[in-house]
Amino acid sequence: MKKKYAYILFICSILVGLFLLEKSYDFFIKKNKNVKLSFISQTNWHADILIHGPCEPNWMMSPRIIDSITQYKTYNLALNHSDFGDNFLHLYLYLKSHPSPKYLFLYVTPESFDERYNTFHTYRFAPYMQDSIVRSVVYAYDPHYAFWQKFPFIKYAYYSGNVNFEMLQGAWHFFTHRINPYFPDGYEPPLNRVWDNHQAGFLRLYPKGIKFIWSKRRENYLERIIDLGKQNHIKVVLYESPVLKEAIPYQLNRNVFMDRIKDFATQKNVEYLVFDTLKMAETKKYFISILNTNVEGSEMFSRIFSRYIKDHAVIQPSPPPTHASPSSQNN
Repeated sequence: MKKKYAYILFICSILVGLFLLEKSYDFFIKKNKNVKLSFISQTNWHADILIHGPCEPNWMMSPRIIDSITQYKTYNLALNHSDFGDNFLHLYLYLKSHPSPKYLFLYVTPESFDERYNTFHTYRFAPYMQDSIVRSVVYAYDPHYAFWQKFPFIKYAYYSGNVNFEMLQGAWHFFTHRINPYFPDGYEPPLNRVWDNHQAGFLRLYPKGIKFIWSKRRENYLERIIDLGKQNHIKVVLYESPVLKEAIPYQLNRNVFMDRIKDFATQKNVEYLVFDTLKMAETKKYFISILNTNVEGSEMFSRIFSRYIKDHAVIQPSPPPTHASPSSQNN
């Protein structure tokens, strides 16, 4: 009998230990200033403009430059390799702890609708699984995780390689009373070097070019982002940043996808800005890949973007959308 109680006590001790470990991860990850969700959830950041999407806006849209030209306060909420489901939950959680911004600029390109590119990062939302909206989206994307995360600490153990460092860094930030993240406005400048992943690199991956595949799930979550913005009285604007011109012919159905995106924007009554005629896109000088600019190119596009939206009243009340193609310019 004593042996039986010893086993029960041992198992209970393990479960309690895992429960306490899970709560420790919850607490310290939320204290990590370099995790955008953690930073915004504990900060009174009141942005007029949110920049959102995957790595392209994360590396290319500088709030410092946008603020100086538009006179609005901007935060870059974008995260590398994120899809629209990931973007939706980041916007949802941002709005839970902050006033609604006036404007949301969301990066949308044909690649955005193809499940082969970007992804949903389940581990980013582990500390927020008590929220029913977060839980429903995570469960829809990752049903296997949904089953196992019901057990103590498994929601972190399942993707431990992605969260252990964030937890330890969060503990360091907590005990050292860190206030600001490494990138306070969310903008992460690209590496200041040449990465020759241009035409040659693209052709090595896709020697016959590439045809994008439209994902209905991606479309549904884009629609949810737009609807969430409208419910919170946010003016939502979709945009595509410059694509290295020499690579465009190898995106075999780009025009079909662009037309479909424009039709979708019209149906949702939002604007879709396409910066496809900029001279900066004609040279590799400003790019580190076919969709991402280097430091110089990012600062240049941030200025072009800011001046365009200011000069064309995109950041003012406007009539039903038109599909604008900004005129060629370098500055």
